[in-house]
Amino acid sequence: MKILMILDEEFPPDVRVEKEIRALEKNGHQIHLLAYTRKYQALTDSYNSVKVKRIVISKLMYKFKALALVLPFYFNFWKNFIESEIEKNDFDVIHVHDLTLVSTVLKIGRNNNIPVIGDYHENRPEIMKMYDHVNSFPGNILISVKKWQKFQAKYSKMLDRLILVTKEAKDYYIKNFCLEEKKVFVVPNYVDLDDLNKFSIDDKVVKKYSNKFMLVYFGDTGSRRGTMTILETALDLQNDNKNNDVHFVIIGDSREQSKLEERVRELKLKNVEVTGYMPIEKAVSYFSAANAGLCPFLRNIHHDTTYSNKMFQYMAFGKPVIVSDCPSQANLVKENNCGLVFTGGDSNDLKQKIIELKNEKIYKELSDNSLVCVKDKFNFSVADDKLIKVYASL
Repeated sequence: MKILMILDEEFPPDVRVEKEIRALEKNGHQIHLLAYTRKYQALTDSYNSVKVKRIVISKLMYKFKALALVLPFYFNFWKNFIESEIEKNDFDVIHVHDLTLVSTVLKIGRNNNIPVIGDYHENRPEIMKMYDHVNSFPGNILISVKKWQKFQAKYSKMLDRLILVTKEAKDYYIKNFCLEEKKVFVVPNYVDLDDLNKFSIDDKVVKKYSNKFMLVYFGDTGSRRGTMTILETALDLQNDNKNNDVHFVIIGDSREQSKLEERVRELKLKNVEVTGYMPIEKAVSYFSAANAGLCPFLRNIHHDTTYSNKMFQYMAFGKPVIVSDCPSQANLVKENNCGLVFTGGDSNDLKQKIIELKNEKIYKELSDNSLVCVKDKFNFSVADDKLIKVYASL
């Protein structure tokens, strides 16, 4: 098939999109990718054999994204870009990533008799509830989460196929939006082992933490991800003479990064490092050095129905994971005995799980299981097959 793939972000990087592209290419599909650029990337480019076209987006137009249901400038901006590409090519299917552009793409698809696949990386309206700019003036006046929820319910039903990240997300969409089960598919955020194996491990990083029981967090550092829970736990452990060898490394960035760093200073935490953004090729050395990986997300509908790629990245290095009780990740950890589950937002429970993990017998069992799970089940060669089935169903 000749596929027009649309990503309402910059590209690269996008781990999920990159993995899907490789899977589709391996199965003989031809892909054109449209994305925007804020960083002056080339307007015409290639990724593997994929033709990539970008449109420059101004700061003002970027801000119109959240306001698109009130002021449709953002939809029109993309509409013209997409239609110009369709006029030049005969596409068999349009594959649109995430919710924002679904209505625009559906209208174009119907007008050109092209089926549309939606691919939701996240439950966007549920995440919007936690954004500072949505909850503060003037966003709390101009941006309506309820309108985005109605938008999601209306247009998700109109898609020819919908791809979600977990079974829990599939169950949620079918139940709440009355979707046909045969149209909804799960393609998990499993890890690409070939990608990870390309990166070299920095022995200096590994040696630096050799005398510590180090736990690593990698990704968005916003408070909704449970990073403040990590700091509260760190404070408690710093004052615990029996467990003051526990050390935390928080890798990543967010709009709340300065708040996180300020809180570390306020609490005078010596057992926490906040590194800021770090590319995956460097972060893997910290995964290798760590004793365990953290996924301490706070409970909400989005976190309850998804799991992060980072969980499988930790496990690929044989590291047990300590996750909060968001059902998708908690169910996976319990079913595969590859880590421990704590009550989200409860720093004392997180502390107890860390102490439990320091038991050598428990640690070895969970570590061994983590590695086996990734090699046998939670790698993208398995997810490849699930993605190909979506296209076969068309």
